[in-house]
Amino acid sequence: MKGWFLKAALAAASLGLSYMVPAGSGSAQDSTGTSFPYMPDIRLSDGSGIAFNLSRYKGAVIVLEFWSTSCGPCVRDLDSLNHLQGDFPGKPLIVIPVNEDPIAILQVKAALARQKLTFLKPYADPNGAAAQVLNLRGVPTSFVVDRSGRIVMQLEGPQNWNGGDYEKRMNFLLQQTPQ
Repeated sequence: MKGWFLKAALAAASLGLSYMVPAGSGSAQDSTGTSFPYMPDIRLSDGSGIAFNLSRYKGAVIVLEFWSTSCGPCVRDLDSLNHLQGDFPGKPLIVIPVNEDPIAILQVKAALARQKLTFLKPYADPNGAAAQVLNLRGVPTSFVVDRSGRIVMQLEGPQNWNGGDYEKRMNFLLQQTPQ
């Protein structure tokens, strides 16, 4: 994906227009014995603005969601992602909400604090490099990565991370031994 497409989607969202790729477009994947690609070792920034590689969380189940403060469905997703992270205390599960806005990490921190999202930490994708590597078509876009670093789900559009289906999937992935 060229950076222009994500910028156009973010611009549309800032005008109050939601952009999302329909979930029925075949973008959702599940582990059924199929071989899945490995997540690239993308570079992000944490809440201090310090860059790090995703491999920092090797061996954990990772839920990576790309979002924007101007995208209503994205902001609503954060609440259920916060609950998801809170439902697995002490488990090797990390929820990483990656902001795609061209704003400072302090503004991302403030956005999370306003929503009282106590289990989520702020992350950003400086210059949209991770979005380009992953060929994002819009926000929100989520990736679930198993403990061996394989992408087992890619979801485009808003999700309800609370409850049965995702909880069962996360428990299944947490029980797997990293390879």
